Amino acid sequence: MKKQKQHCFGGFIFNPFDLLSEEIIFIILDLLNQNPLDKKSFSLVCKSFYATESKHRRALKPLRPEHLPAILCRYPNITHLDLTLCSCVTDTSLSIISNACTAGLRSIDFSRSRLFSTSGLLSLALNCKNLVEIDLSNGTELKDSAMVAVAEAKNLEKLWLARCKSITDMGVGCVAVGCRKLKFICLKWCLGVGDLGVGLISVKCKHIRFLDLSYLPITNKCLSSVLRLQHLEELILEGCFGIDDDSLAVLKHGCKSLKSLDVSTCQNLSHNGLSSLISGAEGLQQLTLAHGSPVTSSLADCLKKLSLLQSVKLDACLITYDGLKTLGNWCVSLRELSLSKCSGVTDEGLSSVVTKHKDLRKLDITCCRKITDVSIAHITNSCNSLTSLRMESCTLVSREAFVLIGQQCNLLEELDLTDNEIDDKGLKSISRCSKLSNLKLGICLNITDEGLIRISRGCSKLLELDLYRLAI
Repeated sequence: MKKQKQHCFGGFIFNPFDLLSEEIIFIILDLLNQNPLDKKSFSLVCKSFYATESKHRRALKPLRPEHLPAILCRYPNITHLDLTLCSCVTDTSLSIISNACTAGLRSIDFSRSRLFSTSGLLSLALNCKNLVEIDLSNGTELKDSAMVAVAEAKNLEKLWLARCKSITDMGVGCVAVGCRKLKFICLKWCLGVGDLGVGLISVKCKHIRFLDLSYLPITNKCLSSVLRLQHLEELILEGCFGIDDDSLAVLKHGCKSLKSLDVSTCQNLSHNGLSSLISGAEGLQQLTLAHGSPVTSSLADCLKKLSLLQSVKLDACLITYDGLKTLGNWCVSLRELSLSKCSGVTDEGLSSVVTKHKDLRKLDITCCRKITDVSIAHITNSCNSLTSLRMESCTLVSREAFVLIGQQCNLLEELDLTDNEIDDKGLKSISRCSKLSNLKLGICLNITDEGLIRISRGCSKLLELDLYRLAI
């Protein structure tokens, strides 16, 4: 290892790095985030840099739990601990963590860890008073007693419990009573949690901003209290089959603070129920209706009043021409539109949308198999500000149409052309998209080395290139 260069000044030999304060070195380390090995190289320069890097590090992702005593000793200021690579985390490991990170630990991720019990969680919650985030996702063996332990983390703000299928309303109720500062909670696939548990969270935790209730057996009984949350910004009701038009008709008010709503796979929800759900939610910016009821002119019309709406996702919905035309006649200008795998999308319908929503940044028309060059011409002429275009398996689009993408949409950062007729001429045109970082060309059987060479020369910022099943 090379020694640090030393300088002579006034007869004294000194190291120029000694003139830098610890704060300045910390700023330098903050900039070394692109490659994780950079900080390791920095720490190997000398003992001083080794000690400074140890003090600076805030996040750890250990490979094995048996390494915890040594690494927690070396890095005393850890605030985030990711244990997703440690599948076997015992109570002994949690005891080591709780004793070593008493004051500093703020976030811990157990989403792929097993073997710990309620006593280990209790030790962690009682000793690490500053914990604000715990991820217990996939804890299928966790019971309500584990939630009693979690409830001791009084400063908790984020709790992730996805697929904790053995937890019931009782356990969630304990969390609601003990963790009054909660702002983010995910209960996705917690099949033992119903109206009572969700209602307790809504009543006790007044600061909730994010609430994921996907696939819970809930009804309208808890929705009235949910929609009264004054700070709620994102609500996910994906796969909540107990919610239908009749149950939502009793709602007298919506949630004014709501910015994002996901009612994917709620197949019993039509435009009538949706109108009740978004009533009063004038600030809604993102709406996801994937795998739901047919998108008709009535459904599109009920969304007209959402003047701040920027993103609409209709993936896998049956969509009519009148529905697309009504969507195109909105006064609001969308930034994101997803029509992935929507049956019923035609050139006429899609063209009526893109010619009106000229500020689109993201467009997904994956598997819209009825569209042709006509749609691509309207997209490229109207939506010059696109940064993401996904059009996998648009098999009726000819080779010539892909030239238009490179000529008109130079701001593209993401482009998915999987299973299309694009050839080298199209790639030559797309190579003009100098900001492109993600390009997918899987099963594009008409391209050769010549086209890829063009891409390599023109798209210097490319980070991901998918060439699945290419014979080149």
